Amino acid sequence: MQVLIIAVQNAVAYQDLGAATSGATFSRSIGSVFGVAVFGAIFANALGIHLQQALPVESLPPGLDLAAVQSNLLALQQLPAAIHAAVVQAYAASLQTVFIAAVPFAVVGFALTWLLEEVP
Repeated sequence: MQVLIIAVQNAVAYQDLGAATSGATFSRSIGSVFGVAVFGAIFANALGIHLQQALPVESLPPGLDLAAVQSNLLALQQLPAAIHAAVVQAYAASLQTVFIAAVPFAVVGFALTWLLEEVP
């Protein structure tokens, strides 16, 4: 994080230091919001798919559906051990999907660092 700020501050004139620093911070904040939205959507979609695969509707206790398992932590804690383990595995698989989806962005970001001009 600090490397980006130092690189930006090193690349601008002294009188533009504040604007460059705040611009970099603003861009990072917008990128974070966009990333959370995109990867949160990927996670929610993958979780729904993994829960459907791991928990057939007939295996759930009466009065509990997949939506409740997906959104309610207390419902998750009240599940029998076998079903609880399947739900935890579905969450883990969904997180793995998110990390796999993030790899191309990390590779592109790393590749772009080689295009940065070195400023003494």
